[in-house]
Amino acid sequence: MNEDKPYIIELENRGEYLYALVSGETLTPEIAKMYWDEIAEKCFTLKTSKIMIEKEFTKSVSPPEMLEMGVYLGKILTGKKIAFIDRYKNESINELGKVIARNQGVIMRIFKNKIEAEKWLIGS
Repeated sequence: MNEDKPYIIELENRGEYLYALVSGETLTPEIAKMYWDEIAEKCFTLKTSKIMIEKEFTKSVSPPEMLEMGVYLGKILTGKKIAFIDRYKNESINELGKVIARNQGVIMRIFKNKIEAEKWLIGS
């Protein structure tokens, strides 16, 4: 991590989808906007509508912050299909984020592992 980017992101074109691993210490809406912007830009460059993201932040966000993040996600990734994995298993807050993102037109599911996530992502 550096001062300009308070997180680490790895993006990989996996043919049928974009894979992203994002990690850091504390997640904030501002940090989420930064990495989702990078992911969205790469999707548009690759002309892909499918994303698998693994998130690895030690501290998650509050419900109001998740609301802000979900609304933003809908603005930049409406119609995209996202398989989401949280290595720290912040299940309740991620479930809230999924509901908000879906209400904004994002097709999203939460998974516990990459195998199931990939099956869903490329299966349709």
